[in-house]
Amino acid sequence: MCLWEQTIDGITILKVSSNTYLGTLRLAIQVFFASLKPDCSSPTHFLTPGLGLLLVAIMAISCSIAHAQSSGSIELGFFEESSSQPLVCRVQLLDSRGRPRRVRGAAFHKGWSLVDGKLEFQGPPGNYTYRATHGPQFAAASGGFTLDKQAAGVDSVYLPRHANLADESWLGGDLLVLASANIAADWLPAEDLDMAVCIANQPQEVLAPVTKVNSEWVESHSFRDSRPGSGLVLHHWQTPAEVPESVPSSRLLVMAKKAELPAGGLPVHAEVQRLWARDLPIWLASGMVDSIQLLSEHLTYDGTGQSASRPLVDPAPGIYHGNHAAGRTIENIYWRVLDAGLRIPPTAGSGFGKNASPLGYNRVYAKLGSRTPWSWWQAIESGNSFVSNGPLLRATVNGEDPGKVFEVQAGQELTLDVALALTVSDPVDYLDVIYNGETLYQARLDEFAKQGGKIPLLKVDQSGWIVVRVVTRFEPSYRLATTAPYYIQVAGQPRISRGAVAFFQTWLSEAKKEISRLDEPAASAAEPYITAAERFWENQLNRANAP
Repeated sequence: MCLWEQTIDGITILKVSSNTYLGTLRLAIQVFFASLKPDCSSPTHFLTPGLGLLLVAIMAISCSIAHAQSSGSIELGFFEESSSQPLVCRVQLLDSRGRPRRVRGAAFHKGWSLVDGKLEFQGPPGNYTYRATHGPQFAAASGGFTLDKQAAGVDSVYLPRHANLADESWLGGDLLVLASANIAADWLPAEDLDMAVCIANQPQEVLAPVTKVNSEWVESHSFRDSRPGSGLVLHHWQTPAEVPESVPSSRLLVMAKKAELPAGGLPVHAEVQRLWARDLPIWLASGMVDSIQLLSEHLTYDGTGQSASRPLVDPAPGIYHGNHAAGRTIENIYWRVLDAGLRIPPTAGSGFGKNASPLGYNRVYAKLGSRTPWSWWQAIESGNSFVSNGPLLRATVNGEDPGKVFEVQAGQELTLDVALALTVSDPVDYLDVIYNGETLYQARLDEFAKQGGKIPLLKVDQSGWIVVRVVTRFEPSYRLATTAPYYIQVAGQPRISRGAVAFFQTWLSEAKKEISRLDEPAASAAEPYITAAERFWENQLNRANAP
């Protein structure tokens, strides 16, 4: 008999007479916690809740002790719980010293193996642990086993599905993949992701701009200007040649947006990938920006390897500290974009291939009627979306999806009926409704449950914008979900904040100083774009109608 008594993530594994089924905790808002239904055999094997929230699995399993042999083996099959269909999973297998072990025949990335339904492992005697995931719509599975000499076993692991966003017409994408299209296509099913965009930093020949993977797809026809001061991603466009240092990023933006659309091709979509970039106020002034990557490479899976994200002007000096500072700073800048009267939706990208984040860690979900790349990008551009690196937040306001503009007559109030469906794996800190950068409503999850899973009716009477968010207590990095903005327009007038406009004028002034120190050709080439941006922001300040 071989029995473990061990505590993992605060959960003790003890001997019991039978397997224990883990139920699900459901709130009115559909907050689901992990559940696992073990089906175990030798060698010694235990399962623990992959999400580690509120639920405990307790079991014990006998194992056989065999004759002398240098290694044992195990075969683990991964299945969807309700249908028993095999799942492609991202699996981390660790030995007793916490070292990642490769799985035979599986692709390997940053300590994780790509397992197509079945894991086969042969190794020296000892204790092993694993964690298997299939995207945020499924509970993760964590477990362990002991390999003895000559031990051989077969086991099945079932992952419960807690949401089905495709059935709700939401399709998720990762807009910053720094790996080849073939690699992205391999990992796409394991992350339950619908599309991914592979980014190039140099001109390249694109043989297949869109690669189909069953009903999913991978795009590889996007260019990122990663030179100092820039951080634009121009989707569905490639530079004709390597970009000289003297060519301003804004020149590339104009070239791309004016490019002729190839027959059957997707329109150019200009995205700010680095919201902290020097040239940000110049791009915003152009009127050519289609989206902003709110969740990007400055937020990683475990908080390590995050890209530096220091803006020229700090939006909240001395306010944000610790591991969440980068995420909150970039979010604050995005809110100032909205406050300045610019209606630009958020997107997300993981940086998979460069950092430790899995494909789709930062992802954007778009709601659409037909499952085509064209429809998906149209939904992104219209702001019918939400972004997340953890929770799955589907919210409506007065029955409308994100991106809606509510028209209100002068002197009238708008009543907001906010409804949401929420699926979470991490402990939730709070959920809230942000109105023009200020908290309109906030509640802890237990408080929200006591309210019957309903947000009370809210009233507003000023033009502006609102977003609905859920923020987790994940400590290593800023982990949240937020809707794209809803807009409120009183008497036909959008909100333009003087403070937000002044913020970007200050940023532009600092950018102008930095650019003036560049080589003369680069500084001269940028001058017309800077002048145009100064005129734009001055005009925006004259139109401002809010503090």
